[in-house]
Amino acid sequence: MEMVEQQVFEQILAVEHEHGLHARPADLFVRCSNQFSSSIYLYNLTRNGEKKANAKGILGVLSLGVRKGDVIKIVAEGEDGAQAIAALTALIRSNFQE
Repeated sequence: MEMVEQQVFEQILAVEHEHGLHARPADLFVRCSNQFSSSIYLYNLTRNGEKKANAKGILGVLSLGVRKGDVIKIVAEGEDGAQAIAALTALIRSNFQE
């Protein structure tokens, strides 16, 4: 049996949306995360850098309480992790397409 090492990708950035990651922005973030097979986790470095949430579940994302100006870390592990990080970063930097 061969061990396959998964690559881990991460990105740290600030959320500038007026509502942070709440309601519609959180929904868009979760929908984007679910387009990838990688495991994706989200951390709110501003409030509690130890607590992580599965980025593919709306309740976990909302539980982090990400507000405008908070710094988050997105971690993706898997074969399409780099693409996941790029897509999620683009979504956040686009201010959630608003």
